Amino acid sequence: MPTVGILGAGAMGSGIAQVAISAGWSARLIDVSTETMDKAIEDIGKRLDRNVEKERMSAEDAASARQRLYASSINDLADCDVFIEAIVEDIDIKVSAILPLLEILPDEAIIASNTSSLSVSELGERIGAPERTCGMHFFNPAPIMKLVEVVRAKQTEQAILDRAVSIATSWGKKVARCADTPGFIVNRVARPYYLEAFRCLEDGLADPVAIDTAMKTIGGFRMGPFELTDFIGHDVNTATTRSVWEQWGRPDRLMPSQTQERLVSDGHLGRKTSCGVYDWSGDSPIAILRPSQDGAPHTNELIQLADRFCQAATDNADIPSKLNAAQQLSFLRILAAVLNEAAWAVEDGVAEKLDIDVAMKAGVNYPHGPFEWREAIGSDLVDEALVILSKTAENDRFVPPA
Repeated sequence: MPTVGILGAGAMGSGIAQVAISAGWSARLIDVSTETMDKAIEDIGKRLDRNVEKERMSAEDAASARQRLYASSINDLADCDVFIEAIVEDIDIKVSAILPLLEILPDEAIIASNTSSLSVSELGERIGAPERTCGMHFFNPAPIMKLVEVVRAKQTEQAILDRAVSIATSWGKKVARCADTPGFIVNRVARPYYLEAFRCLEDGLADPVAIDTAMKTIGGFRMGPFELTDFIGHDVNTATTRSVWEQWGRPDRLMPSQTQERLVSDGHLGRKTSCGVYDWSGDSPIAILRPSQDGAPHTNELIQLADRFCQAATDNADIPSKLNAAQQLSFLRILAAVLNEAAWAVEDGVAEKLDIDVAMKAGVNYPHGPFEWREAIGSDLVDEALVILSKTAENDRFVPPA
């Protein structure tokens, strides 16, 4: 029976263990805390029971999966085919935790990190096993989210990557291959969805409700950018933005929003504090932030462009006409920024177009991949939009790759 060893029994580690045992693998789960381990085993059992109740799996399969889950120690990792670390995002702690395990793990075992922000290449080099170290970045909650970003470090052997892809696929996941770059695919390409929304607000273009409505109604996004940042938590979202921005050399496209950072400094983190862009304390959310009152007027050229862009971007041509010009302009700016960032990601060697499309649909539930959307809208219209938006922007954030 194929076996995975998982270091860390927190939310991510236990979620990955559930994915593995549900796919017929044996999972050896280890953690420094017995209490955390016991809770993880209990929670996985409850989630399996819930899957049986919802008829997602049979009672027999759930019972069999439970028998393949082991609360283990490092000595139980000697027969693992793959080892996945899912502990705190601190590379020194990861290195210290993994090094003793290398004496136990088989020489041919894949060493994978679930990191979302650290260099997989540095991790592999520091533990002395760069050729068999890769990233397997699951998304939370792992049993539900379909994506795994398989990250190629500088010295990862191709056979290791191919095995990691095969394993994740056999676990029922959608796989996107990417290079070991800051933010990988999703945490980079998704930045403009949040950032340009805040810029629209700061420019006095529209209020949060209008912008969220535009993205859901025209684009088919499940959540608008302000709803989503309130859900994620502005502390988490801004930390990711600042990390990606810094590591990519501070490009204008990825510059953090002062408005969002002010929310964090004021302790308005979103749903978890009942207050963010919206007030969540009542029966329904109420927008707190208001658009700036000194926004510059928009030209007829830009308004006409937004109408054409929205018509081409939606699956229902009647929808854009139901929204006002400010909402259409907001949609134009946000989606054009996302499509541009995807193009820059290809230019920078992050991933291929197909992998980016897979990642954005499976990782953050975009209704279309950026390159699918570009093709549907028409590359000429997207290019025209970026040229016109670049003329109106105060910085270079809409400038496309050469």
